[in-house]
Amino acid sequence: MPKLRWGAEAPTDSDQARERLIDAAEACFERYGVMKTTVEDVAGEARVSRATVYRYFEGRDELLLGVLMREGRRFLDRLAAILASEADFGIALTEGILFTIAGIRGDDKLALLFTSDAAGTTGSVAGASEAIFALTTEFMRPFIEAAATSGQLRPGLEVDEASEWMLRTVLSFLMVQGPVERDESTLRRYLTTYFLPAVVN
Repeated sequence: MPKLRWGAEAPTDSDQARERLIDAAEACFERYGVMKTTVEDVAGEARVSRATVYRYFEGRDELLLGVLMREGRRFLDRLAAILASEADFGIALTEGILFTIAGIRGDDKLALLFTSDAAGTTGSVAGASEAIFALTTEFMRPFIEAAATSGQLRPGLEVDEASEWMLRTVLSFLMVQGPVERDESTLRRYLTTYFLPAVVN
């Protein structure tokens, strides 16, 4: 049996090692599903021992958080272009939310990470919710502050709370099946009617 030494090329530092393990976890989540993936699966994919995985991550749940945070950053890079292209904050928010919901639902990898099982698993990791909300707040801050400066943000709103409300709205659409299935047009109308008045002046 070949020795477990990261395959053909070992990582040069701990950051690279963590990235390699996140790559392996991502591959396993796609192959087996989040709930069926084990640390042993990830170790085998990365060609390391289970002890090596535990040197960098506490277990599968923390690996899931690592995958989610990395994919989240990549997705936010694409979302930034949508938000920056529209001067009207209300329109930008609406189109950004529509883009996010459709983008995640249409991406097998991202959709897998936003199942109720995966969300429950991620939520059990210490600091996971804080990390996800912090990432969203950091991303949304310049857009929300610009809206406040231009008078488009509803008076009295705090950046952190407004960002939290936006993320909670998106998560609810992704993970909770509503009584009505909405297409893009009806979802846009729903957001304009019920969501925007809470945040837009």
